[in-house]
Amino acid sequence: MQRVADIVFWLALMLWFAMAIVGGVAAMAVFPAARELPLSMQGYESFIAAEPVLGRQLVAGFLVERVFDIAQAPRLILATIAAAALVAQCWFAYRAGTREPLRGLRVGAFACAVVALLVSLVAIAGFRGVDLKYRALASDDRWRAEALATKPFVDDAHAFASRAATAEVVSLLALGGLTAAGIGGRRRA
Repeated sequence: MQRVADIVFWLALMLWFAMAIVGGVAAMAVFPAARELPLSMQGYESFIAAEPVLGRQLVAGFLVERVFDIAQAPRLILATIAAAALVAQCWFAYRAGTREPLRGLRVGAFACAVVALLVSLVAIAGFRGVDLKYRALASDDRWRAEALATKPFVDDAHAFASRAATAEVVSLLALGGLTAAGIGGRRRA
């Protein structure tokens, strides 16, 4: 059963990591491409014409947003599965009388990853709120000045969400490294 718990943990951890980075990878691909393409979007033609750089960012944001939406629920599910597998790993190791020297650090890294995940979800919600306001203002020529005044708040919310996502990814990498080292260091007590 220890092996099953290990396999489930690794699968959940790696899939969680993949879901945590997929939005960033999509953004790294879409945003540079958006700078080069003649983009347009119904309802935003005037804003894009008046503010081509910001307009392209707006279109790219619409495209990348869906990737983040798709990855959100699986991250929560995979974190839950990883938590259950981690508890199972610890339980089976305890019952078998094996000692894992890095268990405390693994649990700490896991806790950091979960906290970062939750902060990331809250940060994304905050970003979405200010971004929706920005989009609504940008869609009407009469509110272009207000849209431009809102953009720094969008950028600040985006920066916070990015830092939270980075913390989640770094915590998951640390957890993976500690798990590999810790499982390799298991021995009978």
